[in-house]
Amino acid sequence: MVLKEDGSSLCDGNAPANFAIVRTIALNRFRHHGFDSITQGLRRLAHDLPMLFSFFQ
Repeated sequence: MVLKEDGSSLCDGNAPANFAIVRTIALNRFRHHGFDSITQGLRRLAHDLPMLFSFFQ
């Protein structure tokens, strides 16, 4: 519950499944770049936008 997904109002249609896919992709990108968790990655990259954007290249 790092991204406060329990408090999200995305309950209609395909939104929950779509956001689950997005979270999985994000977790895989963080792991690919050497982070063990989303929390660890977010803390390290919170103020390093160039590094964060390099994940999508």
